[in-house]
Amino acid sequence: MMKFTNKLLAIVLLSTITIPVSNLLSLAQDTSENTKVELEKISCRELLKMPGKDRELTLVFFHGLMVARNNQTIVDRIALREATDKITDYCIDNPDVTLMNAFDQYL
Repeated sequence: MMKFTNKLLAIVLLSTITIPVSNLLSLAQDTSENTKVELEKISCRELLKMPGKDRELTLVFFHGLMVARNNQTIVDRIALREATDKITDYCIDNPDVTLMNAFDQYL
């Protein structure tokens, strides 16, 4: 079961990384010519305005980013789901906060 979970996590993180950033975080860009996204500047408001699939993929991407940043090799799926709910609620209450700060609050 653990091997399956590790493979599944690797597939999710890999698919998140390979998704074109312009589609994943399109609301964080001012022009179509700008291909760079500053992850630390994406606001909660931008996350909440994203279409459902883009919002979901952005959350997965940020979870992966935070896991890598914290050098974690084990992910508790239940805790991850709970953190996602808390981050989303925090973003609703604090739309001008950066998404990175919202993640820092709960991870």
